This record gives sequence, C-alpha cells and structure tokens, in this order.
Amino acid sequence: MQLLENLQIYNNHISTVEEGVKKLKGRENDLEAIHIYVELIKSSNFRKKKYYNISKVGKPSKLDEWIFKNLIEEDDYRKYLNKYLELKSKLNYKDVDDYILEKHYRPGAIEILSKKVKGFNLYNWKKERFKFSYERKSNLQLKDRTNFRFDFRNILESFFILNEGGNRYILAIGGSGSSYQRERYTVFTTIFYLLGKRKNICHHLLKYNCCNEFEYIKAFKKPIVPFDLGSNYNIDEKLKREIRSNGINMDEVKYFLKKHTGK
Repeated sequence: MQLLENLQIYNNHISTVEEGVKKLKGRENDLEAIHIYVELIKSSNFRKKKYYNISKVGKPSKLDEWIFKNLIEEDDYRKYLNKYLELKSKLNYKDVDDYILEKHYRPGAIEILSKKVKGFNLYNWKKERFKFSYERKSNLQLKDRTNFRFDFRNILESFFILNEGGNRYILAIGGSGSSYQRERYTVFTTIFYLLGKRKNICHHLLKYNCCNEFEYIKAFKKPIVPFDLGSNYNIDEKLKREIRSNGINMDEVKYFLKKHTGK
C-alpha cells in the first residue's frame, strides 16, 4: 500500500504538546496520521508460517524451573545479583544468572531432588529444553528495509507522520498497549488537533485484517480518539472534552469498519 511506503523513524524526540506545536506550526500541509485498526487473526490462520514468524527459543531446564519455583526468594536473589554483577570482570562468567544458580542453588536442589524424586535422573533434569515462539507478522517494512512490528496488544495503532524533503518520518507511534504508547497518543493527538484548527490534517483509517492484509477504510479531517485519551499525560479537561466532541470515537470507527466490509 502506497500510504505505508518510505516510512522511517524520526530521531528528534518531541516530549510535550507545547514543544510539538512550536516545532510543527506552519507545517500543517506536511502532517498526516495513519490509524491502523488491528483485527484478530483468523482462527484458521493461527500459528501458520504464512502469518507468523516462528522461532525456536530456549527455556529453563527442568532443574532450573524447579529451583525458581521452590527455592528462590526474590530478596536473596537480588542480593546475589548486586554482588556478582560488580565482580563480573574478576569472575569472568558468561551469564550472571547461570553463575548464581550454579554456585548457590543447583547443588542443594540436586541433593533435595535425589532424595525426594524416585529414579531421579540428573541428565534429564539438566537437559536443555526449547519451545517455539509465534510472533504474528506485521507485513510493514520501513524505508531502511527493517520490518516494523505492531504491538498486537493494541486495537488501534496510530502513526503520526511528517512529510519532509521526500521523506516520510514517523514522529510518534501511539496505542493503548503500554503507558508510553498512551502518552505518545495523547501528546500527538493534541498537537495535531491544535494545529488542525489552522488547516485540516488528514487522518487515514486502515485495517490490518484477519489475514494480515492492509485495507484502506476512510480519510477524516479530524482526529480519531480512543477511550483512553489523557492517559499517562495530563491535558486540560476542557481541551480533552473539546477533542473528544470534535473527533471520531471508537464506536464510529467500528461503524466505518463494518460499513466497509458490508457486514
């Protein structure tokens, strides 16, 4: 989709609404937002290679898993971490957690288990174990050819874009999946709303569907406002109400999605 081509991350961080309005004032023609509604993966596509990045990752041995469950106290383990992290150059270990387990926990665990578990087999208990990790594909490549990964905790993932010199910079990415994303969404929705009073800024609504495909839904001349506007960043209550009353809420988003699919 052309709208998603040549995107790159903007390196100059904008922290506050006031800073953003000051920096971007007069650039309204160069601003746009892309809001991507993330649909749940179709059940028949779940964990299939076409739709997921699948990798084999290590998991704790049966012995270490038992140790973490039965022997480790958080305060004691933290003391060991603080102690041995400072001694890394002297002790020359590869992994601090492995060092702590070998020095303070595994010998005692083996002694307990050899008495407690009938037919205890140390080889089986210490054997490396693996599991498969499934990460849904985002199918979005940035200009530098790195693959962008959606935060699939988000229902709506929002990109705030600055077009400059033929480049398309992502100023911020907002969503509901983390406190940082909620903060970024509030800051940039407010910036774009205030600047949009001078000249309309386009807000594009897309859907990332159940088959990992992008669908263009509709363009708006006002912001899309999720339920958690104002989370993790305080804005004036009067301004917040104004943005909500003049924006597109999530119920309206779902209406346009439903209208697009004809269902």
